[in-house]
Amino acid sequence: MNFTFNKTLKTFGWPLGVFVSTTFFYVILFPPFNFPEVAFIFAIPVITWALWRPKLLPFALTAFASGFVSWLILIWWLRHVTWVGMTVLSFVLGLYWAAWALVAWWVVPRLPGRSFYIRIMGLTGLAGAWVLLEWARTFVLSGFPWLPLAASQWQRPAILQIIAYTGSYGVSFVLVFFNLGIVFYLRQILTPKRATEWWRRLCPEFYCALALLLGTASLVIWQGFFEQDHRPMFRAGLIQPYTMQPDKWDSSKAEANLATLERQTLFADALGAELIVWPETVTPWPVQGNQKMRRWTEELMARLGKPALMGNLALQDGVWRNAVFVVSPKLGVLNPYYSKRKLVPFGEYVPLQRLFPFIKKFVPIDGSFVPGDKPEVIPLQVGDRIYHVGSLICYEDIFPSLARETVLAGADFLFVATNNAWYGEEGGAYQHAAHSVLRAVETRRPVLRCGNAGWSGWIDEFGNVRKVLLDPSKGIYFRGIGTIAMSRDHNWTDRLSFYTRHGDWFVAVCAVLCLLGFIGIKTTDVDN
Repeated sequence: MNFTFNKTLKTFGWPLGVFVSTTFFYVILFPPFNFPEVAFIFAIPVITWALWRPKLLPFALTAFASGFVSWLILIWWLRHVTWVGMTVLSFVLGLYWAAWALVAWWVVPRLPGRSFYIRIMGLTGLAGAWVLLEWARTFVLSGFPWLPLAASQWQRPAILQIIAYTGSYGVSFVLVFFNLGIVFYLRQILTPKRATEWWRRLCPEFYCALALLLGTASLVIWQGFFEQDHRPMFRAGLIQPYTMQPDKWDSSKAEANLATLERQTLFADALGAELIVWPETVTPWPVQGNQKMRRWTEELMARLGKPALMGNLALQDGVWRNAVFVVSPKLGVLNPYYSKRKLVPFGEYVPLQRLFPFIKKFVPIDGSFVPGDKPEVIPLQVGDRIYHVGSLICYEDIFPSLARETVLAGADFLFVATNNAWYGEEGGAYQHAAHSVLRAVETRRPVLRCGNAGWSGWIDEFGNVRKVLLDPSKGIYFRGIGTIAMSRDHNWTDRLSFYTRHGDWFVAVCAVLCLLGFIGIKTTDVDN
């Protein structure tokens, strides 16, 4: 009877328990659920199971299933645009989680009984493997690095400061290593032992993980938080027209949409805005390439006597671009403007369209968008001060390299123009905003965001969300306006963070850690 129970538990209990707990933990640590402390334990079930040397097939299938279902829940908002895309993306992202779990399946059970150095090399190699997989997501299949593990901490700036040196990958490394340290600590205290020297009953893996976590949240936070010197920049009027997607491209509703935009802009001006900020592709016709639209925009800003920073379309020589413009009250729409560099597959262009001509993009314009080829930094004069705006459009802020290139080009602050109305009123906008927090800390530049339906607000150089537009009854999703007083830390004016200067050096370090850890384990396997 006992044998039958143990066999049943081993066959069904472990897979079911790991699937349910891992899926639950992985989902709730990200927005919109926001339980960031779960990131310190999310991988414990699968790591613990790996210690018991389970069979490969059930382990791999369980890991993939938990990854697939977790991502399906997290990007459920994508169904508003494409059910197929949501399912395929969840499948691919589930493979990444399964890949790391398989590495853990090979490494973890080989560590007990080895020397301390081999165990630490194995654990750092595993944490490094997580980083390498996150990094791979930035370019494989055109790239979709949505919700790296560090994004779970977007409301915990204390732990984020290390990413000014390592990029967001540093936080992911620390969190995964801490999960591994806890598992080995639990194994140490739960494994029956005969009386032995006190120091043999300690768990050095856990103390290393704890020291790494405390070091991350202490030294750098002291340096960053207690030496700030914030100085005012300007008061921005953020406009959320909340134009629904079917209405946005309906020419019969264009005049009504413009009337809403004008009314909101005038209201922001009345509230004392020094700069008018509009979201992505805000007007029904391109401001560059349509003289009527250009004239309407320029006349409005001339009447206010204030500049505007806005997302809009550009149509030149038959080429469409998704762009960011500055509109001067005296000079009108200025050149140069920023052209979006990372286009949305199946949204702004169709990959392999010649092979699949029947597939249509969901942005209804003739032809595909053409990407920009450089991080164009735009001069913006507000009063008697001139700032250099580094722009990121839509999901470009999920790519660390784009923000880094923009700051290297001379940006004083980052501006994210987006239109999350495509994705309903669920978790998409919150998840998107979490990436802007990471980019702010990485580059030590404040981030100004304006969304068609929300999330609109600003984030300082240390990842603190300083202001977000909220409606008491609707949260971030509403039609309306708000003004924010934006500032910047004078200590970081014209100064580059370590990450901005050196890029993804930490990824290379993680690759070396993986190589050394796995070679060390394999070598001692042979010796044993």
